[in-house]
Amino acid sequence: MIPSTTIRPTNNDASSSTATTTATGSGLATASQTAPADLPRPFDTSLGNNFTSTTCPTFFSSFLNNQTFKNCLPLSLLLQTSNSFFTASRSLVRLSQTLDATCNIDFNTCSTLMASLAQEIQEDAQCGADLEMENPLVTQAYNGFVAYPTLYHAGCLTDNDGKYCFANAVTNASAPSSSYIYYLPLGVQLPGGAKPACNQCLQNTMAIFATTASNSSQPLSKDYTGAAEQVQMTCGPTFVEASVATSAASIPITTSTTLAGALVLLTLIMNLF
Repeated sequence: MIPSTTIRPTNNDASSSTATTTATGSGLATASQTAPADLPRPFDTSLGNNFTSTTCPTFFSSFLNNQTFKNCLPLSLLLQTSNSFFTASRSLVRLSQTLDATCNIDFNTCSTLMASLAQEIQEDAQCGADLEMENPLVTQAYNGFVAYPTLYHAGCLTDNDGKYCFANAVTNASAPSSSYIYYLPLGVQLPGGAKPACNQCLQNTMAIFATTASNSSQPLSKDYTGAAEQVQMTCGPTFVEASVATSAASIPITTSTTLAGALVLLTLIMNLF
């Protein structure tokens, strides 16, 4: 049990959820429950036409319009691909409402769906060629799918006062780089000058990340150690575990988020405050 922070309860028991799922021809599940329309959405701007295959945009359209995917409202995809999420992050109230919707879901259903999408996006009949060529949108989608469980658990952590750790980090004016930690599971390295606030939320978030980092099929396995060592320099040598044993990868992944791209993203966040 991780001390001093908790994860908001979810509707893991099917009897407690109002959503019912059915299979579709595309292999995705659909749900009768409808998520609020005013919540932020992943990929909420035009996808453009920079795709190698004609089937990849169809794949994006399919999962983005799937009701179960909408209900899951994955933080792992909102972080990099949603303009409306950046707008919501300007308000602690709006951000907390978004996190409520992200966390109050059937985690088992959502994690199964994201794992299925992570497999499907790699297929040649879907986005395989674009993923191999490191198309930024496709790479962000794939990394968001595989990082879903990690960022769900980290994003839904709350402090002793019941406030979301992620919301605290995003709105921390005295340590604005605190939110950068949450991009690690997406393959975004922690910038060299980042100094997140040394608190229980950070410590427990990094503990979750350390568990995931041992899986070499996760983007986090490539950038966790460097980030942990940097946190140690700021917060002390025993604050986080920097050394993790890496297991063999079961799924080939693409994690290429360039430093330039990461800095652009982080600059956008900094401009919010």
